[in-house]
Amino acid sequence: MCLPRFGPSRGPLASEFRLDLSPPALPGMVGPIRRFLRDLLHAMGLDPDSACLILSEVVTNALLHGEGRPGITLELLCGELHITVSDASGGPLLRQAWDDARASGRGLDIVEALSEEWAVELIGSHGKAVWAVAKLGPPVMRVSPQPRESRSSRRDLAAGHSSASIEK
Repeated sequence: MCLPRFGPSRGPLASEFRLDLSPPALPGMVGPIRRFLRDLLHAMGLDPDSACLILSEVVTNALLHGEGRPGITLELLCGELHITVSDASGGPLLRQAWDDARASGRGLDIVEALSEEWAVELIGSHGKAVWAVAKLGPPVMRVSPQPRESRSSRRDLAAGHSSASIEK
């Protein structure tokens, strides 16, 4: 996949960007696109979780139900990521009725739950764009458990031996 155009920000904030992607229309592209966004947002010190899930769902819909190569625009402005995914299908976006037994078809419900706002817009007579806005915050601090001491080091310390003297 070619690297997208990455230019300097337009505003005074160095944390603003706009990326335009046009990946091949292959189902296997969802993962690399999601990881690209996750790594970019993580490097900027932003929590990527909601934005990456929204992007995954909208790109998956475009690849499964759309036509042609999807167009993806990611634009970070004032702490909000604007995600737009377009395709050449002029067909309406259909939301399925909620059913706990269904294994798929919840993508738009996820987009609605995680985004600040979202919509579908027709592009001319053929094509549509699905857009969503994800508010980004600092990454959630995940505390990893402290490594446990081995039994032998605890026994040695209890006997008055330091780990440095044991290793020598």
